[in-house]
Parts: sequence; C-alpha cells; structure tokens
Amino acid sequence: MLKPDASAPPARKRRTQEERSEETKTRILQAATRLIVRKGYAALRTADAAEEAGVSKGALQHHFASKEALVIALVEHAFNGQMRASQQRAQRRDATHELIESVIEDAKEFFFSDYFLVAVNLVLSSQPPSELRTAVLSISQRARLPVEAAWRRAFIAAGIPEDIATELLSLTLAIVRGYSIRNLWDDNTGWQDRCFATWAGMVRLYAAAHKRNDHAPG
Repeated sequence: MLKPDASAPPARKRRTQEERSEETKTRILQAATRLIVRKGYAALRTADAAEEAGVSKGALQHHFASKEALVIALVEHAFNGQMRASQQRAQRRDATHELIESVIEDAKEFFFSDYFLVAVNLVLSSQPPSELRTAVLSISQRARLPVEAAWRRAFIAAGIPEDIATELLSLTLAIVRGYSIRNLWDDNTGWQDRCFATWAGMVRLYAAAHKRNDHAPG
C-alpha cells in the first residue's frame, strides 16, 4: 500500500458556491471602482464592468440588476468595511500622544481611497431628487457617524472633555478631507505630511491644556 508523500503540499480545500459567489461579487465591485475612478460614473457601463472583472454580463446581472444597484453595493461594501476597521483602531488607542496621529492615519486611509472619490463622484453626478444620491449619502452617514463616535470616545477616555474632543475631531477630519480633494491636482505628499504633523503637534498642545485633572500625571 502506497504511503502518502509527506513532502507533497496539502490538498486545497474546494471553495463553496457561496465563497465563489462572494469572490465574483468582489471582483465586479473592484472593477467598477477602477472604471469610475478612470472615467467617472456617467461613463460607467455594466458591460464594461463585466469585461474589466473578467466575468460574463449574465454573471454581473445575476448579482447586480442595474448600474445603480452595482454602485450602491460598491459604496456600501467599502464604507462598511472601513467602518469596522476604524472602530477597531479607535478601541486600541487610549494615549493622547498617539491618538491624534492614529485619527489622521485612519482618516487618510478612508478619504484618500478610491472608494471615497467614487462616492463624491456619485453625489456630484446626480442632483436631487435622486435615489442614487440619497442612497449614497445615507450609506455614508450610517458608516461614518459610528467611526466619529468611536474616535470621540477614545479622546474622552484619554482625558479630553467631550466638547473639546468633538471640536478637535471635527477639525481633524475636515483637514484630511480637504487635502484628499486637493490631492486631485496637487499630490505633494511630503508637504501634506508636514502639515499633518504640524496639526498633530498643535492638537497635542491644545489637548494637554484642556485635559481633565483626573487624567493628569500623578
């Protein structure tokens, strides 16, 4: 009786139908994202998305019945994934000297992503009343407000009063959002990083001046 070859790689586990389906959906969403970034939402065609993803038109239509359904699913998938990652980061941070840098890096990961640019493109491409615009704004609100709440709690846990924490967080996110838009015509990352570092230093000084006494070093 032949013995199994111990040096042979283990047999690959066969993927389930659900796993194959999810993989196909992800490929389609990623392909649609690339097309919108390159050409804009108005020029997106589902047939082009299918070709970019390497799937048939029928496979795309099986998962997404229309162009609008495709892009709504794209935004929801990306924003919800980022929301979970951001909440986990916020829960791990409790020191003020690390906190502001963590907020900036987390915000950059989201606002400098292709997915955020796609969402902006969708909103600007569809004037109200528009079901697509309403859906994208609703997804954004549901995904981003919990992220802001998580970082606000991290600031408060570090000893920053709630009103100050809210202001610092709002200003920080606004600055990162602004640079993400500026990045469309001026992607000087070195200069941006210096500006972010300057802002982080200002926040640390301001936060230290307003820190609650019960968190003062003993």
